[in-house]
Amino acid sequence: MENTKKAYKEILKALNKYKDDIVFDVSDLESKAKNHLFGVELVEKYGFDLDPKGIYSTDYQQLMESMYIGFWDGERRSISWSEDGTQPKNETLLCLEYPTGACIFGGDYPTEFFQKFFLELMTYNPKFIDSHNNALYFSLENAGKIHNDYRDILNRYYDENKEDLKQRKIKKLKDDLLKLENPICDK
Repeated sequence: MENTKKAYKEILKALNKYKDDIVFDVSDLESKAKNHLFGVELVEKYGFDLDPKGIYSTDYQQLMESMYIGFWDGERRSISWSEDGTQPKNETLLCLEYPTGACIFGGDYPTEFFQKFFLELMTYNPKFIDSHNNALYFSLENAGKIHNDYRDILNRYYDENKEDLKQRKIKKLKDDLLKLENPICDK
């Protein structure tokens, strides 16, 4: 990271020296350098398995499905319903968020199945929990591990849900058939 920092420092120093004479948007290049350095820090310091050149914001960015990294100040951007009532104070967090809850696994809203998934994610020690909105917030110290494992966890649950969904459909069809055969049971 030190070589990358040094390279940007030298390049930006030269660009700033001649910024009135060149067509480059130096502030845009400074912003891109800052974002890239943040990406390098995520990889080198926090162990994220990602392409640091793919980081385009230090404020808020989606990394993958239901996963965001961003800056929470506790006021402008805060946690809606923090379990313990605390708010982040000017920190970057990794957020896993499921606003539609169990719908991630099907329109029949399999709450027990979703709860199992959510509880597994909680084993990665989130710093903040908002269970009302199905959101977990991880400090950067814990975020690299959940980031790197997340795709495998999600795929495992999607695969497991295929059979679970089939069993839920069978149960629903049997219940519907029973109601049709015994209309009195429907009341």
